[in-house]
Amino acid sequence: MTGPRRGGLIALCTLLVVALSVGATPAHAGGACPESGEAAAGPLLGGDQPADFGAIPEACGGTDVALRVRGALLVASSMPDYYGSIIASAMFRGRRRVGARGWLSLAIDALDYQYVNNANLVSSGTSFGPPTLGYHYGLYAGPRTAVAIYGRVLLPLDTARSNGVETGPEAGGTIRTRLRGRWALDGGLGFTVPIAVVAGQAHARLETTALAEVWWAPRATAAVFAGASVRAELTPDPAFIAAVPRVGGRMALPRRFWAAALAEVPVAGRDRTDLIASLFLGFTP
Repeated sequence: MTGPRRGGLIALCTLLVVALSVGATPAHAGGACPESGEAAAGPLLGGDQPADFGAIPEACGGTDVALRVRGALLVASSMPDYYGSIIASAMFRGRRRVGARGWLSLAIDALDYQYVNNANLVSSGTSFGPPTLGYHYGLYAGPRTAVAIYGRVLLPLDTARSNGVETGPEAGGTIRTRLRGRWALDGGLGFTVPIAVVAGQAHARLETTALAEVWWAPRATAAVFAGASVRAELTPDPAFIAAVPRVGGRMALPRRFWAAALAEVPVAGRDRTDLIASLFLGFTP
């Protein structure tokens, strides 16, 4: 394991230990889906793909808006030729209930900055897009478990691509189970089909992402979690992309705002990213 990844794992463990040391007070013990102002509200959108494409969403519906500021770092100094990259992006995402069981989601990378140093050959640039549009449907919401399915599409609106476009559909399912006391379990499985269209030719691949994480809420308005995601390419070239431990926390703020943080460290697979860190600020009306 490289130095940056080892340091990232130490930082993740330290963050979790500090969070768990917060004094505990009774947390909400109602149904599977969180109430307004409850911090343990489902997976935070992670990974390094555009917008929320490929990120496992919540199993519970809602109406809200959020801003995510994300950074990704790759340092490959041990290679024959040095390679490094820094990616920074700002994403806006909104959800709106539609009917009794459904809800829509819309996300867009409003700003994406990339810096790459390949053996002292440096390139950088900023771009806008792409967005995603999704529909989610709650199959079941009981006293302890909620299950939903969803479909999303990556829209071909990206100023970073001048000679082609990338689009594609996504489908999957999510589940949330409220365990005893202050604990909850979130998980999901999704399949994406990124399609790159260049010079009139379409190149598609099938990828899958699985996520599992456990939340602990010392109080209803503050919660921490730890888990992992796994991503793989199924076709046309089967490959293990990444295994990514993740930790973070979320807390409710006054006036129905909330804030959250997420840290991810890919530890295996062909993805060489050392660290992905995200900060969130949201509002739930």
